[in-house]
Amino acid sequence: MTHRKTHLWISLVAGVLAWGAYFIHFVQSVRAGDLDGLVFWFIGALAVVLVAETVVAGAVAWLLRKRARTLDEGPTLNAALKAGHVALMVLVGMLLLAAGVMAFAAGLGVDLGLAGPRGQVMLANGLLAMVVIAELTRAGLTLALMPRA
Repeated sequence: MTHRKTHLWISLVAGVLAWGAYFIHFVQSVRAGDLDGLVFWFIGALAVVLVAETVVAGAVAWLLRKRARTLDEGPTLNAALKAGHVALMVLVGMLLLAAGVMAFAAGLGVDLGLAGPRGQVMLANGLLAMVVIAELTRAGLTLALMPRA
């Protein structure tokens, strides 16, 4: 497996595990009505992803340094560009959908309750979820589109 594929797998697995645990805790906190300490869960999930991305990927690169090949600029780069474009479109679609829901609700005079601290936490986590979904889409689709070697 190439260094690039290994890094993508690390990113995908770390993202699913860390952000999955965070969002499970978030949903449980919302159901319980207790959003205290959520910032520490966020920082913890971010730290896990950063450690996995830097330390684990760095260790793998160091271990595989003798087997390192030159970067395949053609198909590998093409896969990354296509996946990046799809991930961007997924992110834009989710943002437009959220904006549309808020605009529609405002047009009907419906208060979504986003003004208070609880609403702000809900909105911030909704935006975070969009970014996480887009990043996991990019990593997974890049792996799927990369040539088998």
